[in-house]
Amino acid sequence: MTTRASRNVKTTSAVKILQDLLILVAKRPQHFSSDTNLRLALKSQGGLASINIVYVSETGVDIQTTPMSLNTLKTYSNDVLNNGFKGLNSLRIKALEALEIAEKRNTQINKRTKSGLTRKVEQLEFELEMHRRTNYILLQALSTAIIQLSSVEDAPNELVRTKRIRDTQGLLRAIVGMNNPPFNEIPIVRTNSDNTLKPSHIVTDINSFRK
Repeated sequence: MTTRASRNVKTTSAVKILQDLLILVAKRPQHFSSDTNLRLALKSQGGLASINIVYVSETGVDIQTTPMSLNTLKTYSNDVLNNGFKGLNSLRIKALEALEIAEKRNTQINKRTKSGLTRKVEQLEFELEMHRRTNYILLQALSTAIIQLSSVEDAPNELVRTKRIRDTQGLLRAIVGMNNPPFNEIPIVRTNSDNTLKPSHIVTDINSFRK
C-alpha cells in the first residue's frame, strides 16, 4: 500500500470514529458531561475537526480520535459518510445539545422540590412524544418493507430483483431519515473476521433528548 493510500485509509477511519463519538455523546451525554474541552470543541465545526481524545466505545474498547483540518474533514465526510459533512455537523449540534440538556437536568432535578417534580413530568411527557414519533416512523418503515418484500419475491429475474432490493433499501433509509439525529441512520452492519455479517448492537437511548 502506498503512503497516500495508507493516509486515505487512516483518515477515512478517523472520520468514521469521529461520527461514532458524536452518536455516543448524543445518546450517552452523562458519560461525557465532565469533559469541558469536548463541549467547547463541539461549539464549532473547526473545533469538531480538532477533537483529540480517547473515549470508551459501547463495546468497552478505548478509541482514539485523530485531529485534522476542517477542509480534510469536510472532504472525507462527503466521500465516506451516508449524509456527508452536513449529517456529521447535525450530529455535532445534537451532541452539544445533549450535553447541555444533561447538565441542565443535573442542576434542576437533584432535589425533590415542586419545580423539580414539574420538570420531571415535562421530561416524561417529552419522552412519551419521542416514543410516539419514533414508533410511527418505524411502523411506516415496517409497512413499506412488507410491501416491498412481496415485490422482490415476484421479480421476474435476478436483475430486477437486485434493483428492487436496492430501491427498497434507499426508501427505508429515507423513512428512517425523518428522525432527528442520531436516530436518522440505520445502524451499520459490521463484518466478522470470516466476512459473515453481524448486526450492530447499538441501542438507542432517548434520555439525552429529554427537555
